[in-house]
Amino acid sequence: KIAILLGAFVQIERGALALDDATRRSLGDMIRVSSNVEATRMLNRVGKERLLDILQSDRFRLYDPLVNGGLWVGKEYGKSAAYHRDPLHNLSHGATPMQAARFYYLLETGQLVNPRLTRVMKNMLGNPGIKHKFVKGLAARPGARIWRKSGTWDRYHADSAIVESRGRKFIAVALAQNPHGGEWLAKLILPMHDLVVAPEHVAALTR
Repeated sequence: KIAILLGAFVQIERGALALDDATRRSLGDMIRVSSNVEATRMLNRVGKERLLDILQSDRFRLYDPLVNGGLWVGKEYGKSAAYHRDPLHNLSHGATPMQAARFYYLLETGQLVNPRLTRVMKNMLGNPGIKHKFVKGLAARPGARIWRKSGTWDRYHADSAIVESRGRKFIAVALAQNPHGGEWLAKLILPMHDLVVAPEHVAALTR
């Protein structure tokens, strides 16, 4: 769904899609509450093959066969058949942790779309409507802010985010293949956070 988000904003930047109230609501619901209905709606508004062209373009290279693929959308979010499977792994939807991390890095450094649209795009990743995985774990770190998109399919649980805390900023991406993967990610984000953002007692010792 972050791939569809990018495709929508590229089309908005090109003037091919309007950033009106309906588009904002649709993209917001797709990201914040992971609406499959809105994901399919936006996928069709962007254009299925056009989105794949954007992901594979020299500008973004968010799907690159030389680095094990990356972000891929080859199926609507529903019971319909896949229309274009990932050429490396035959997946209908896919994302590698590295390319998901690249997406956030390019967003944070303003390399996806223009500065005005970058701010809007990042804002849509804030205020998550589903409080699990990284969001649940970071509840134990008051003041931490998160911009994220999670995903779940069968036994796979994923989360990906930009996290800001105590003046530090980092990108976190994790993928677990286990029925309890969601809880793993909630626990995993805490040591990841503390590795970058020293707990108060450690910070006090280093002053």
